[in-house]
Amino acid sequence: MKRKPNFRLALVMPVLWAGQLLLAQNFKGVVLNTEGKPVEGAEVYMVENGATTTTDSRGMWALTSADQNTKTLVFHKDGYTYEQMLKQAPDADIVGTLRKAQKSAATLREESYIKNGCNTVKVPNDKKWNVKFKISELKGDLAPDPKYTRRDPSAVIKVKNKYYMWYSYSITNDANKTAPWDLNDLYYATSTDGITWKEEGIAVGRGVPGSYDARSVFTTEILAANGKYYLVYQAAADLDGIYNRNVVGMSWANSPDGPWTKLEQPVLTPTYTNHLFFDNNAVHDPCIVPYQGKFYLYYKGECNCRDNAGCVRWCNPICGLKKQVKWGVAIADKPTGPYVKSVKNPITNTGHEVMVWPFAKGMAILQHQDGPEPKTIQFSENGFDFNIMGGVENIPEAAGLFRAPVSKKNPHAGITWGVGHKLNFVKGQKSWMNIYRFDLVKE
Repeated sequence: MKRKPNFRLALVMPVLWAGQLLLAQNFKGVVLNTEGKPVEGAEVYMVENGATTTTDSRGMWALTSADQNTKTLVFHKDGYTYEQMLKQAPDADIVGTLRKAQKSAATLREESYIKNGCNTVKVPNDKKWNVKFKISELKGDLAPDPKYTRRDPSAVIKVKNKYYMWYSYSITNDANKTAPWDLNDLYYATSTDGITWKEEGIAVGRGVPGSYDARSVFTTEILAANGKYYLVYQAAADLDGIYNRNVVGMSWANSPDGPWTKLEQPVLTPTYTNHLFFDNNAVHDPCIVPYQGKFYLYYKGECNCRDNAGCVRWCNPICGLKKQVKWGVAIADKPTGPYVKSVKNPITNTGHEVMVWPFAKGMAILQHQDGPEPKTIQFSENGFDFNIMGGVENIPEAAGLFRAPVSKKNPHAGITWGVGHKLNFVKGQKSWMNIYRFDLVKE
């Protein structure tokens, strides 16, 4: 049976198409290097709709979006860093600047491991650097209690005659919780001796629906600087942020007891690219350390292959390991940012958690697991290029270090004691965590 033409539909279609054209937004610009010269062949990636293009010989590019929303733009070319713009409105004069990428000491070592084998990993047996810890339970409100999950404690700071720490907090058997770090708030506790602690209550809670921290705030660190206090932490807007791309949020206060004021936007995000890169999936364990007049935000980056064929180096671990995790660092002139990721990222080959402290004129770190250099203590004179100095025994998990005065001679001065967490498995029930104390064992 022959159908009659639908003249009504034919009249509506051009109107709809015209409306779509009116909604379309144009993004145009140029990609330059740090010398102000155009970069030909750079990729420009519009994250929200997956659109890509490359720059021409003049460094020029153009993309069109069919909706009215702001976009995330990522610029990259081999040999350069990834640069990204968040919440970019349509414009005809967008300028992206690419910086030349540099290899850190850790990356050069990894290339050697790949070429020469992982038996070439060398850990010096240096008594000045070798370190060993012992673990003990906390008392008071933070004594182990399976009803509550307390995990990922911050550094411990001393204000007047009282110790403070902050941590992730949740009810263990919350039926809506999918992981120990899901549906968390940030609580804090105080102590006069570092052993018996009083839980003071909530410091920073989850955000309102639709905010970048609506689902969970967790894994926090504390920075005391310029007479103020800054909490930096992982944040998830939704369940995807619990398991995949999270962001790093920040709150500040004039007192360690609060009240805390949240920044409206995250201070750090993953590198939003589908290419293989060490932090294209997650930015975890943020920790800010004042250094050389600036603020260094160290963080753990996690990679996701995102269906990329030949997933090697960035995402596939070497040395027969099941997992490899690396650190990055971003730098700012003030605690609240903006933070710019280093051209030397990644700066480690291992490191499930971030444990870092100033020593002499540089920075020292502990490397826990997930990579070819586990259970090592390392040092960098510039905050980027870390070298293995010695080994670590009984390394604490998720350590929050007591922030002691910086020593010029003793590399262990920044790790004399602190707090960590323990994962407790209960068959047939949800696992839970408690916070413990660790102390340096003096040989």
